Amino acid sequence: MGIHYNHKSKAGDRKMEKELKRKMKLEARKQKRIAKKEAELDELERLTRPDKPISEEKVNS
Repeated sequence: MGIHYNHKSKAGDRKMEKELKRKMKLEARKQKRIAKKEAELDELERLTRPDKPISEEKVNS
């Protein structure tokens, strides 16, 4: 096993990569939360207003 001279020099790169992964994961969670909330609101709207016609886009989905 040899001496790894570049380990310390690449610490900043690894840190930035880790931070990017973390931000992407947080954004994905946020989008999932927003989609879930919108779905719940749509379902509530559908249940509370049965006389309102359902659009074709929702039926085909």
